[in-house]
Amino acid sequence: MIPQTVSLADRGLAFGDGLFETLFIHHGRPVALGDHLARLRWGLRQLGLPEPSGERVLAVLAEAIEPGRSGVCKLMVTAGDGPRGYRRPVRPELTVVARFGSLPAPPDGALAVTVSPIPVVGIPDQRGLKHLNRLPQVLAQQALASGATEALMRDGAGRVVSGTMSNLFWREGRRWLTPPLVDGMVAGTRRAWWIERLGAEAVPCGVGRLAAASEAFCCNAVSAWRPIASLLGRSLTVPDQPPGGRGRALLVDGFWQPDEGQRLEPSIWHGALDESDWARVARRERQ
Repeated sequence: MIPQTVSLADRGLAFGDGLFETLFIHHGRPVALGDHLARLRWGLRQLGLPEPSGERVLAVLAEAIEPGRSGVCKLMVTAGDGPRGYRRPVRPELTVVARFGSLPAPPDGALAVTVSPIPVVGIPDQRGLKHLNRLPQVLAQQALASGATEALMRDGAGRVVSGTMSNLFWREGRRWLTPPLVDGMVAGTRRAWWIERLGAEAVPCGVGRLAAASEAFCCNAVSAWRPIASLLGRSLTVPDQPPGGRGRALLVDGFWQPDEGQRLEPSIWHGALDESDWARVARRERQ
């Protein structure tokens, strides 16, 4: 049995010193696992933390995921226990834990998306990281109007960055576009998947630019395609299938996803930084 507890001295709990991945689980198998592992490994390097072994990470996931069940699994890797104060131990001993839960109800209809009054806060060296410091997103969700599920967050210059819990894509003519990787933004796994499938371009986006959008959607790990029916109060075309149809994305347990899940095999850990969509997109965005 692998321990699934976090001590009161854990730096992830005390300071948010760590990372997390939210994995969609289909019948016991994580979807887009290579993308999640690539982002996790890259994020640990950016934070200056050592990598746990792939065997340890996969064993924690296997322990948490209920065999054959669909759900959502949150994997967390922190800098481990430490003394009081911000400085880490010289050799951090990482905490690796995972929590599995049921799927939410499948999406019911398209989104109505507004602009959040809460800005994104970020540090340049942390752009793209899914670190544990998510207070701006918590406050942005708290600020949503009753019944609303998503709003767009902006940076200090007023540029659209992402949703409170998703990445944004919109279509202008025949071009699919998405905001570029900027401070405070999470480089989503499904964002990378769509960039590769649609040939989407990353372009700066002021709120006014979205007036040219004829179609738009949000994506995250739980739902790879949520069409937007109303964007900043303007009605958009709402197709009944994602761009490219069912051959490009799959309807899995009521949610659109890029695949039906992968086995927890060591080869996925070792190949994640070279072979995943997320890694390919990340390399291009950092050239």
